[in-house]
Amino acid sequence: MPDQPADPNAPNSQPGRTRTSGVGPVLREQAGKLADRTKEAGVETADAVGKAAERAAQELEDSTPELASYIRDAANYAQRFSSDLHDRSAADLLGQAIEWSRKQPLMALAGAAVVGFALSRVIKTGLPEDEGPRS
Repeated sequence: MPDQPADPNAPNSQPGRTRTSGVGPVLREQAGKLADRTKEAGVETADAVGKAAERAAQELEDSTPELASYIRDAANYAQRFSSDLHDRSAADLLGQAIEWSRKQPLMALAGAAVVGFALSRVIKTGLPEDEGPRS
């Protein structure tokens, strides 16, 4: 029916598009905020791992100095990693990850599989047991 005017409330009408045209920037902003929060959590975790490894190295220094040296190296690596994460934006880190995965696609695929497996294990162990119906 080409001679009837378009319904402005129809889902595919032109006015509906103008209402949703601002969604893209809002979604990008929210995704950026989420990425920054996730990055900060990664910084805190890497820092905590570094500190814990340093404490472990100190405990082992007298009994097994060789092992303590390896653990201290791991602690230093974790602290450098934390510092590097802190100093860079989430967008920079994502760009670097994409670039690396293009250069090393098999390693990226293997890493994704390992991360997926680890996340599935964390999710499975983190789920509370069924305690029956809640009221």
